[in-house]
Amino acid sequence: MEKVISIVGAGGKTTLVHKLAREYHRSGKGVLVTTTTHMYVEADTDLSCDFFALRDKIIKDGYCMAGHKISEQKISEQKISEQSKPKMCGLPYDLLDKLIKDMPQALDYVIIEADGAKHHSLKYPAADEPVIYPGTTDVIIVLGTWEKGRSCKDVVFRYELMQKELGTAEDAVVDDSIIDTLRQVYVRKLRDSGFEGRVSCVFANERGGLNSCEYGNNKVTG
Repeated sequence: MEKVISIVGAGGKTTLVHKLAREYHRSGKGVLVTTTTHMYVEADTDLSCDFFALRDKIIKDGYCMAGHKISEQKISEQKISEQSKPKMCGLPYDLLDKLIKDMPQALDYVIIEADGAKHHSLKYPAADEPVIYPGTTDVIIVLGTWEKGRSCKDVVFRYELMQKELGTAEDAVVDDSIIDTLRQVYVRKLRDSGFEGRVSCVFANERGGLNSCEYGNNKVTG
């Protein structure tokens, strides 16, 4: 195992998850993608939560996206329509622990979508967010930049909490200082929670892509 990477923040998280997974897989690394919150199910996603099935898929393909089905009650609570793309919950921690422990030669990277922002470009995290898997080695914060100039209350997920905790003005607009403030809040909350690993930040641009950044041995480009 080289790294367990948790992706947090807002607009661009899923894009980064899949970009990193593709880059690592292309370089011959074994990759597992999952979530600690909710994530859209892709066509090849394994929802079995079966250790042997997941192990065999990673050994055979070098890649696996996995989680478990959201309960019917949760689907109802979230008001997901029949036309909506289905979502999944993450793998149970004990299963993820076992995969990491028992596959040192086949599984090199675990990439986890560890936050939710309900399609907002920016987010102010609540006290129990982001949801970081205890084995995480690296966290990448993703923040959208394409809505600069718009009102914070229309752009920032959990803006009311941001206003309450930071005293942000009612008429505040998104600019570089707001975006950097959100970055700093994420870093502080991660450190306060006891996370001691590497923290990086990536900015998503107006095309839904990612600004060029260096991460490990892979260059991620928009």
